[in-house]
Amino acid sequence: MTYKKLTMKAVIELAAPHTWPASTIPVCLAMVLSVSFVGHFSPYLFFSVLLTSIFLQCAVNTLNDYADFVKGTDTLENSDDPTDASIIYNDLNPRSAKNVGIVFVALAALSGVYAIYIAGWTPVIFGAIGVAILTSYSFSKFPLSHLPVGEIISGVVMGGIIPLASYYVFTLQIEPMVIIYCLPTIISIGLIMMTNNISDIERDLIVKRKTLPCLLKRDKTSILLKSFIIISVISVCTLVVIYFRNGSFLIPLMIASLIMPYIRLSNGRFVPESRIISMNSILSIHTRLNLYYIAMIAADMIIGALP
Repeated sequence: MTYKKLTMKAVIELAAPHTWPASTIPVCLAMVLSVSFVGHFSPYLFFSVLLTSIFLQCAVNTLNDYADFVKGTDTLENSDDPTDASIIYNDLNPRSAKNVGIVFVALAALSGVYAIYIAGWTPVIFGAIGVAILTSYSFSKFPLSHLPVGEIISGVVMGGIIPLASYYVFTLQIEPMVIIYCLPTIISIGLIMMTNNISDIERDLIVKRKTLPCLLKRDKTSILLKSFIIISVISVCTLVVIYFRNGSFLIPLMIASLIMPYIRLSNGRFVPESRIISMNSILSIHTRLNLYYIAMIAADMIIGALP
């Protein structure tokens, strides 16, 4: 088979920048929490951690596409979104895609050098946990991607472990309460995976994947998805009222900003043909929800510091 030359367009599609809010928001949340509780902010350290998180997600996106192609999950017949199957639509040599993923891992390691210099080797442990989970998810003999745990894994790793590790780098403290503060992020990132898996039910069944939507079917999963969106909103409101009360005046604005993407998502059919609409809607919900949450924490800190 003749493959086309690797282009920057193909690399960008493999990196999937539209999914980056799942890796950037957890770092930003950890940053505002660290400033709120410790009162220190280093822009160099922040960008070191942020770039590491982004490049790691690029690696995850790329290597997961590679694994799906190799295992036959992604084919021209069942991939309606060209940006979700870059190897196929760009006629890439899968080995080139694999190499791009490895380069992203190297860039993540390079970006994290300053963070390691400041915080020691503890962040490497968190990184090793993430890499181990990535390997188990896509490349192990019995990959986790074939089980109904993808939503939990993505939510806990990206929405929980990344902020916990980032908070440690920023403060040199392990603070278990960070996991509680990150519950909205954990939930919303898990819902991104759920939305993706709902659209993939048919092609996942072909390769005998037993994702949660495959087990629950489309109608029940869509009800679960919409229910957990509401739960994520309630979790933000509860956390803000209990811990960051001065920022609670932003709650009505947050809720208002979520109405349209929630309606678009609810009106969608969660089928492959409407994947782009569904994914854009859930990513918008995730981004708006958590950016407002971050703004509320910042507002609480600022108002609390006023004389």
